[in-house]
Amino acid sequence: MKVDFVTLDVFTSRPFAGNQLLVVPDARGLSTGEMQAIAREINFSESTFVLPPDDRRHAYRQRTFVPVKEIPYAGHPTVGTAFAMDLLGQLPAGASAITIEVGFGPLDLELLRDRGRLERVRMAQGTPAWDEPVREPSFLARLEAGLLLAKGSLGGPLPVQAVSTGNRFLIVPVPDVAALAASAPDPRILLALERECDVLGTFLFALPAGRIRARCYGPGAGVPEDPATGSAAGPLGVFLALHGAVPGGVAEGRGRFTIDQGIEMGRPSEIEVSVELGANSLPAAVRVEGSAVLVMKGHLSA
Repeated sequence: MKVDFVTLDVFTSRPFAGNQLLVVPDARGLSTGEMQAIAREINFSESTFVLPPDDRRHAYRQRTFVPVKEIPYAGHPTVGTAFAMDLLGQLPAGASAITIEVGFGPLDLELLRDRGRLERVRMAQGTPAWDEPVREPSFLARLEAGLLLAKGSLGGPLPVQAVSTGNRFLIVPVPDVAALAASAPDPRILLALERECDVLGTFLFALPAGRIRARCYGPGAGVPEDPATGSAAGPLGVFLALHGAVPGGVAEGRGRFTIDQGIEMGRPSEIEVSVELGANSLPAAVRVEGSAVLVMKGHLSA
């Protein structure tokens, strides 16, 4: 079977940066096993497969695969797939908003245009949820070993905590950018900790002046390191709001910041995050946005 595809670089405005994505814009006729095989063959951090929506009011249904399994959704695949469908003329001309279907249900996207040209996609994420902070010294010591961080690096003013806006990530604040850059995953230790915490990956960040630097490791998803992780950027926004640490602060119940990721991989990425607080001053909603560029078109045999 001939399967048409495109690839994009996401959370960047130039080719050969950001996070790579394969999109099959018409996946009708492919089985789940064939989709997984394609994702494994391409071996990007994620690949997406587009199908007709279950609800005719929605634009399309998106299935998202990492190399080893299907996941409910992810950030850069959602942004990149919307760009691909727009570039291929599969969205209403000039549309400013669409609803798509992902693993946990409908998901709203804003299509931000300049003179009709799609410039950025802003995605709402799922309902924020979080666990209690992890403060057990033995766990933190294992995590430091799994990330090759110096002893005593974790457990400072900002805790380690599992947070979700659709996908669960372990949010790990590190002391500074130097510690972040020097970190490296021990897959065996991290995989055990991922399973223990029931998370998709481990998202490290540091707080230099003005912007956030981040890295993401996901051995359980078959992703040693991810250059841009939109589905972890939302949980980071929730985490920072919970602990009063949003860069620039929160004004009128809203905060906004930028994440730089992929620097150490040579694939710099920029992710914009906005978080809103509810009446109880807890995080109630989060949005993630970014750009994407088309890189390749082609077909493969399945």
